[in-house]
Amino acid sequence: MNRSVRVYVSFVAVAASLLLWYLSAFPHPEIDPFSLFSLAFVGLMLELARTANKSSSMAGSLVFVMHLAIGVALGGFYGAVTAAGITALSQLYGKVSPTKILFNASERVLSVGVAFGVYALIGGQHPPAILLPNGTSVPFYDALSQVGLYLIAAVVYFVVNSITVNTVVALSTKKSILSTWRSNTLWVFGYDIAASLLALGVASLFVRFDHVEGIGRLGFIAVFLPFVAVKHFYGKVNELQETLRELDETYEQLELNVREQLAMMVKAIEARDPYTSGHSRRVSGLSRAIAVDLGLDPEQIDDIENAALMHDIGKIHEEFAPLLQKEGKLTDEEWVLMKTHSAKSAELVSLFSRFQGYVVSCVRHHHERWDGKGYPDQIAGEAIPLGARIIAIADTIDAMTTNRPYRDALSLEVVLSELNRGRNTQFDNQLVDLTVNSVTVRRLIADPGSIPEPAPRSRSRLRNATGRLARISGAADSEV
Repeated sequence: MNRSVRVYVSFVAVAASLLLWYLSAFPHPEIDPFSLFSLAFVGLMLELARTANKSSSMAGSLVFVMHLAIGVALGGFYGAVTAAGITALSQLYGKVSPTKILFNASERVLSVGVAFGVYALIGGQHPPAILLPNGTSVPFYDALSQVGLYLIAAVVYFVVNSITVNTVVALSTKKSILSTWRSNTLWVFGYDIAASLLALGVASLFVRFDHVEGIGRLGFIAVFLPFVAVKHFYGKVNELQETLRELDETYEQLELNVREQLAMMVKAIEARDPYTSGHSRRVSGLSRAIAVDLGLDPEQIDDIENAALMHDIGKIHEEFAPLLQKEGKLTDEEWVLMKTHSAKSAELVSLFSRFQGYVVSCVRHHHERWDGKGYPDQIAGEAIPLGARIIAIADTIDAMTTNRPYRDALSLEVVLSELNRGRNTQFDNQLVDLTVNSVTVRRLIADPGSIPEPAPRSRSRLRNATGRLARISGAADSEV
C-alpha cells in the first residue's frame, strides 16, 4: 500500500469520527436492543452475501438497502454506527486486512452519516410518517414530499460512497479518479437510485414490527431470512460460475500447449525428409475440409483434424530415420518396417489422455483399405473409423501432389483419376464422390500452399455449462 493511500485512509477515518460526534447531537428516535439487533442481523447477513467485482478490486451488494433503511428509520447517527459495525464484522469474518476494515467502516459512516445529516437538515423525519402503521392516511402531496426528501438522501449516499471508494481505488492503481468512477460507478448509478426505493419498504416493515410487543419484534428477521438465503445461494452460483470459467481457461491453455508440442514433434519428423515437409499440416487441412463438407459436428471435425495432424507422429522413432532419408524406393524389408509407423503413431498419441479413444483409432487405422487389404489390422469397410477413411484420402492426395525423388507432383486431373480408380478397393466410395466434387478440396489440391496452419480450437465444454447459470450481482454500492 503506497503512502498516498495510507494518508487518505487516515483522513477518511478522522472525518468519520468527527461526523459521528456531530451527528450525536441530532435528535433521533429512541431505540431498544430488539430493534437494533434485528436490523443489524439482517444487514450483516446481506453483507456476508456480498459479490465481488474482480476486474476492479471493488465489491458490490444489496446491503445498501439496509443502510438506507436504518438511516431513514433511526437517523444518521444510528444508521452510520450500525452500517460501520456490520461492515467491520463481515470483513473480520472474511479475514480482510485491518487497513481495509478501517477504511470501509469509515466510508460507511461518511456515506450514511452525510446522507441522513442532509436529510435531517432539509426537514426529513425519522421515521417519516408514511412508514408508520397509519401511513396510508398521509395526504398524497405530503407523502410525495417525504419520498422526495428520502431520494435526496439516497443520491447523497451514493455520491459520497462512489467518490470515497473510487478515490482510494484511483490512488492505489494510479489512475485518474474520473476514469475510475466512470468505469466502476457511472453505468449503475441510475439503477442504484431506483433500487434505493426498496429501502422504504424495508424500513416500513421494520417500523411495523417495531410496534409489536416483546419477542414479536424479531419477526422482521423472519421476513428477511428467505431473501438472505436466496442472495447467498446466488452468491454461491456466481462463485461456481467463476470457478468453471477459470477451469475452462485452463483447459484451453492445456489444449494449446498440447497442440504446440505436437506441432514441434511433427516438424522434427518432417525435418528428416525434405520431400514431405509440411505433409502433416496439409493432410490435416484437407481432412478438415472433407469433414466439413461431409457435415460432421464441430467436435468430430476437430478430432479428425487432430488425428490427421498426428497420423505420422510414430515416425519420430529412430528406426524410421534411415527410411525417411532414403532417396530411392524402399525394399520389401524396409516396407515391412515402415508399415509399423501407424501403430507406433497410435501408441504415442494414446499417451495424451485428451486424444484417447476416437483420435487414437483414427491414427492407427489411417492405412486400412476399404477392401480389407490395408494395415495394421486388415479391417474393412465401415469397420474402419470414418476419420481414418477421410485421412486415408487426404494422405493419398498430398502424396500425389508433392514432388518426390522418383517423380514430380501429379496434376489435379491425374489425382482425381487415381481417387476414382480406388473406389471400393482402397477408399470409401461415398467419400471419393464427395472429395472429387468438392470445390474446397479441388482448390486445396490445386494450391497446397493455401492450406492454413491448424489452429487450436477449444470446445469450451465448461463455458457452455456456465452459460446456463444466471449471473446475479448486487448494485454498485461499493467498498474495497
